[in-house]
Amino acid sequence: MKRALSFLAPLLVASALCHGDTGSGTPAPSLGTRDRILFEARKLVGVREATGRNDGTVVESILASTGNRRGDAWCASANRYIYDLAGFGLRGPRSAWSPGWVARPTWTFSGGGRTPLPGDAFGIFFPSKGRIAHTGLVGTWGKSVVVTFEGNTSPDAVPGSAADRDGGGYWSKRRLIRQIHSVRNWIDP
Repeated sequence: MKRALSFLAPLLVASALCHGDTGSGTPAPSLGTRDRILFEARKLVGVREATGRNDGTVVESILASTGNRRGDAWCASANRYIYDLAGFGLRGPRSAWSPGWVARPTWTFSGGGRTPLPGDAFGIFFPSKGRIAHTGLVGTWGKSVVVTFEGNTSPDAVPGSAADRDGGGYWSKRRLIRQIHSVRNWIDP
């Protein structure tokens, strides 16, 4: 059986290299900045809090990237953590304050602007808070739907609900563009 399947090894390695995985857990050096950011975001999808109280080994590492600790909200810290892992730590705020990630937006729902690109930070406005109260990263931007990468959310949360901004894990979601308040391009402003 071993010998019969041995022909697959080179194919698997080639496939991984084509998709930017060097096998070492780090992106291939040839990936551009936006690809490196998405590579790191994809690796986090499915990470969950240990007890549902903004805790757990990976969540606490994410929180530490902004100087925060167990129990603190971590959606903005997830953006920072991913930028750091992608080798892009010099841009974007080193803050867990979600409104900071869309300060001086390059796109707003009400005014348009530069079309958001993969790796840009987005913000969602919560009327109950009177401010941007959740952030994440753009995966792909379509005509009416955006695929996102978000921390401290739930995969099936009702948009605008408490679980949408204080859920139990890191997920890739599909959102209507009209749910996005603003976007900031930190990569090539």
